[in-house]
Amino acid sequence: MKDQRKLLNSCLNNEIPAVVFQGTDICAVEILKAAQDIYRKHGCSEEFLFDWQMLIEDVIAFQKECVDMVKLPKLSSIEAELIRKDMIGND
Repeated sequence: MKDQRKLLNSCLNNEIPAVVFQGTDICAVEILKAAQDIYRKHGCSEEFLFDWQMLIEDVIAFQKECVDMVKLPKLSSIEAELIRKDMIGND
């Protein structure tokens, strides 16, 4: 997408929830393709879908060039501990 940074900054500045999938995430292409199908089903414009396809192709190219960097994401030990505390607190 042409304005990824602008969109993310707007979300951060306005406290709007946002999700980021990195090119290093082994699941990114599958997730992006599933999202593309959902956007198509809900009637997004051809321009949006074209731009989304370009993003998918960029991620595929990155993953082919940087095979050693592509992996299943995981939380840091600190993040995992904070989430465990939230899980216990929400029982």
